[in-house]
Amino acid sequence: MLAPFRSRGLTPYLVGIAGIVVASGLRFLLDPFLGDHLSFSFHFLAVSVAAWTGGVWPAVFTAVISAIVGDLFFSDPYLSLQISGSEELVNLVFFIFVSVVIGMLSEISLRALSRAKKAEEEKDNFMATVAHELRSPISVIHNANWLSRLEGSERPSDRLDMIDRQVNHLNLIIEDLLDVSRVARGKIRLNRQQISAVRIIAGAVEKARPLIDKHRHNLSLRLSPEPMPIFVDPARMEQVIANLLTNAAKYTPDGGEITLRAEPVGDSLAISVRDNGIGIKAEVLPQVFDLFVQAEAARGREEGGLGIGLALARKIAEMHGGTVRAESAGPDQGSEFLVTVPLAQPVIARLQSVS
Repeated sequence: MLAPFRSRGLTPYLVGIAGIVVASGLRFLLDPFLGDHLSFSFHFLAVSVAAWTGGVWPAVFTAVISAIVGDLFFSDPYLSLQISGSEELVNLVFFIFVSVVIGMLSEISLRALSRAKKAEEEKDNFMATVAHELRSPISVIHNANWLSRLEGSERPSDRLDMIDRQVNHLNLIIEDLLDVSRVARGKIRLNRQQISAVRIIAGAVEKARPLIDKHRHNLSLRLSPEPMPIFVDPARMEQVIANLLTNAAKYTPDGGEITLRAEPVGDSLAISVRDNGIGIKAEVLPQVFDLFVQAEAARGREEGGLGIGLALARKIAEMHGGTVRAESAGPDQGSEFLVTVPLAQPVIARLQSVS
C-alpha cells in the first residue's frame, strides 16, 4: 500500500536511495539487451516512490542522484560524468524535467491528502463532541422524568426547571449548528439598525452572566463615556460579544478576572474581552477561529460547547465589515480577544454614497 501521507525527516530521502538501488539493479540485469539505451528511465520508479513519500524535494534529490548513477554506470564512457552526445543530453534533461513534474504533482497530492486527513479528524472530533453535548441534557431530562413518574402525578417545580434548562441548552446547540450551516451557505441575513454599543454589550453580558456567575468570575466593564452608535444587526452583534465572554468564562479558573472594554478608535468601535485564564499556546493561536477547535478539549467538554463560537464570532464580525483577533502571551498568561466594527456614521455615509 502506498504511503497515504507525507513522511518527515530523512525517511523519504532514504526511500529514494533504496529506489535507486532497486532501479539500478533492474537496469543492470537488462544491460546486455539495452546497452547504452534507457540509461535513466528505470530510475523514474525511484523518483516516483520518493515523491509520493516526501514530495518535491526528495524527488529532486532522487532525480539528481539517479542522473549521476545513470551517467556513471549505464552511459558510455562508463565511470565518467562526461556527456557523450546530444542524445544523452536530451535524455538527461528530459529525465530531470519529468522528475520535477512528478515531484510537484506528488506535492500537490500530499497536501490535498493531508487536508483531507485533517478534515476527517475534525469531523470525528466534532461528532464526538456533539454526541457528548446531546447525551448530557437528554440524560438529565430522562432522569427527571423517571423520578417524576416514580412520585406519581406530582411535578415538582425544581425538576421542571431542570428540564427547561436542558431543553434550552439543546436549543442553543441546534441554533449553533444551524448558524454554521447558514454561514457556510451564505444564508445569514443582517437586519441592521443604528443602536448604541452600550445596549449591545448589556445584552451580551446578560446572556453570558449565568456562566460567569457559575464560576464566580469578576466581570469589569470599562466603557467609554463617548457616544458609540453602531450600524449592526443587534442580535448578531450580541452573539459575537456573548461568545467572547462565555469563551473567557469557560477557560478561566474559578474566581478569575474578565474585563470588557469598549471605546471609539477613529471610525471604528474597538471592543476588548480580556481574561487571566489558561491562555493560548503559540501554535494554537492561529487556529482558535477555526471551526471545531477548542483550546483545551477536556475543559471545553466539561463546560459544553462545540468549538464553533469563535468561528461564528469572526464570521459575523466580518459580515459587518469588522474584524476579530486573538492575543495571548502563552499558557497561564490569559488571553484577549479584540473586535472592531465600523461606527454608525461612517457606515451610513458609505452606503449613501454607493446608492
